[in-house]
Amino acid sequence: MTSEAGSLSFARILMEGIKEMVFVVKVNDNDSFAYEFLNNAVMERTLLTPASIGKTIDEVHSVKKAEFLKRKYSEVLRGNCSISYEDSYHSRANRLFYSKSLLTPFFNDEGKCTHIVGLVTDVTEEKTALLQSEGIRQRLEESSARYRPLFDSSAAAIFTLDSEGCITGGNATGQKLSGFFMRDLAGKNFVDFIMLKEREQANEHFLSAMAGEVKDRRLKFTFKSDISIVCLVKFIPINPESKKTGFYMIIKDMTELDRIASLYQEGAENFRIIAENVHDVIILMDRDKNYLYVSPSVETIYGYKADGIVGQKPFYNVHPDDVDFLQQAFNEAAEKRTPYLMQLRLLHKNKGWVWSEINGTPVFDEEDRFNHMVMVARDISIQKEYESQLKHFAYFDSLTELPNRRNFQEYAKSQLELNERCGKSLAVLILDIDDFKEINDQWGHETGDAVIQEFGFRLNSCIQGENMAARLGGDEFVILLADTESKEQVAEIADQIYRVMEKPIEVQGLSLKISISMGIALAPAEEVSVSVMMKRADMAMYKAKKQEKNSFHVSPA
Repeated sequence: MTSEAGSLSFARILMEGIKEMVFVVKVNDNDSFAYEFLNNAVMERTLLTPASIGKTIDEVHSVKKAEFLKRKYSEVLRGNCSISYEDSYHSRANRLFYSKSLLTPFFNDEGKCTHIVGLVTDVTEEKTALLQSEGIRQRLEESSARYRPLFDSSAAAIFTLDSEGCITGGNATGQKLSGFFMRDLAGKNFVDFIMLKEREQANEHFLSAMAGEVKDRRLKFTFKSDISIVCLVKFIPINPESKKTGFYMIIKDMTELDRIASLYQEGAENFRIIAENVHDVIILMDRDKNYLYVSPSVETIYGYKADGIVGQKPFYNVHPDDVDFLQQAFNEAAEKRTPYLMQLRLLHKNKGWVWSEINGTPVFDEEDRFNHMVMVARDISIQKEYESQLKHFAYFDSLTELPNRRNFQEYAKSQLELNERCGKSLAVLILDIDDFKEINDQWGHETGDAVIQEFGFRLNSCIQGENMAARLGGDEFVILLADTESKEQVAEIADQIYRVMEKPIEVQGLSLKISISMGIALAPAEEVSVSVMMKRADMAMYKAKKQEKNSFHVSPA
C-alpha cells in the first residue's frame, strides 16, 4: 500500500463520517510515533483531544499504556504487514469499553513505512456477554463439583451425552452396569448398545427428549457381558435452556423389579420377602384404590410404619394440589394398560412435604381385567434442590441476588408482548453509579462489591408489583416498569430512586456518598424489541452524564 503525507488532509475529510475510531500515526526517523490524525469518534469516546495531534505516544499516554502501544506499532514496522489485537479503554464518562484494533502500514514510493493507520472497532457487547457466560459457567462448575458426590453415588446408572447422543462420561454405577471404563465408551453413540430391533425406538425416544418431552421408556441394552438387560431409560437436558449442551441418560436396571413382579404373580409371599429388602417404597393398590401392601422401607424413607398406612383413605399422604393428577394417571394406566411416571409431593412424618417420584404399573388377572397397581415411590427432594440451584445460578446475579441480564431480557420480552396486546405502556430505565471506578481504585474491590450490594438492595426496595430491577454487570443496573400510564409516573419513580440513594452508604467503616446517572426509554407506538429499548435507555444515560451528573434523561420514542 502507498500514500503521500500530503493526502492526509483529504483522508481526514473522509474519516469524519466513520463510526469506528480511526487513528493515523506518523513514523518518525527515530522510530517514535506521533498522532497525525484522529477522527471525531476517537475524540468523542477517548481522552484524546485535537491537542493530541502532533504529539508522540509517550507525551499523550501513561508510561504503561505508551509502552503497550509502541510494542504494537513496532511489530507492524518489523513485519511490514497489518496486525490486529484486542484492548480496552475508559471513555470520558469513565466507562470501560473493549475494542479490537487493526493496524495497517502505509509506504511511500521508496517502500518506507511513513504512517500506520489504526481502525478500532467496539466489541464491548460481545466481550461483556462472553465474560458473563464464563461467570455463569464457573458457577455451574462450582455447583457441579458440590453435587458431584450425589452424581457418583446415585443408585441409577447415569451417562452424559452430547447433542448427537454420543457418550461423554458417566458415574460409577454406569461403569458397573456396562462393564466398560468410561474412557472406552467415550465417543460411542448410546444406540450402539441397544438391541438391534429396538434401535429405531431408542432414536425416537432421544429425539422426543430433544423436542422437550422428558419421559421413561423400556429399552434392552447389551453391554460388555453380551447379556440383554431390560432398563428404564430417561433423557434429561443438562441445561434446560439449551439442548445443545447435551443430556443426562439415566438408566435403571429393571431386572430386579421385573423379578419382583414375576415373583408376585407366582405368590404374594415371595413378593413380600423381596419387597421388604428394596430401598424404594413399593405400594400395591387394588382397583378401588385400597392399600393392599406397603413395603417396610416406607419407615426409613418417609418416617411412617407400613402397617399404619394400610387401611387409610386413598392417597391420604399426597399433597392436595397433586391428588387429581395422580388419580387421573392411575385411572388412565388401568384403562390404557400403560405404566405412568410422575413427580409429586408426599408427606414425610418429620420433614413435611417432600418431592417424590412415583412409577405405577397396572397388573391384570387371568381374565385380563385390571386387578391392582404396583407403585414404586422414591424421595427426589435432593435432586429437586439441585435443579432449583442450577436455575438460580443461571438467572440471578450472585453478588446482589437480583435478576441478571438473561432473566431481565426474558421477562421484559414477555411483558412487552403482553403490553402490545393489551395496549399498555412500558418503560426501561438504565442507571449506573457516577465515578464508581474511583471507589474501587481508592478503597478496593471488596468495598466496591459492598457498595454494589447496598445499591442493589436500595434499588429493589423501590420496585413493586410486576416491575423488575436487575443487574447488568459492574455498577450498571436496569429497571423494567411493566405498566406506566404517563411520563410523569416514570419521572416520579426516578425521583424516588434518587431520594433513596441520597443517604450515604456505610461500608467497611466508611461513609460514601454516591450519585447516579439514569437513562429512560418509553415504549413507542410501533413494535420494538427489548434490546432496542435498552440501547435507547443506555444512550439516554450517557446524555444525562454529559449534561449533569446525578440526573436522568428521557430518550425520544
